[in-house]
Amino acid sequence: MDYIKETKIFVEKIKHLEEYTDYQNCKNVIETNPQLLEKVSEYKKKSFNIHIEYGDGSFECYENMLKLNKEYDEIIEQPEVKEFLEAENTLARVIEEVFDLIAKEIDLGISFIE
Repeated sequence: MDYIKETKIFVEKIKHLEEYTDYQNCKNVIETNPQLLEKVSEYKKKSFNIHIEYGDGSFECYENMLKLNKEYDEIIEQPEVKEFLEAENTLARVIEEVFDLIAKEIDLGISFIE
């Protein structure tokens, strides 16, 4: 069986999910405003770096995210940005569920990570 071909078919199915189309629609709205897109990208980069540096769920991560959200409050509270970030988060959870299922169903001997 050609697993690459099957994977591409599966990816196309994901692209037809409501979560993906919602994300794409929200992303398209943000992309119509280059300045807003730049600010949202800055926010996402800083957020990503905080989660990597301090570890998701840690007190330091929480504190730094509060500061970041306060700094970018004017941006992230705009309805189109809020909707975009929520859609992106929803899609990320879908992808995470897929990865988790693959990891669960295919024994790679990585139980030491837990």
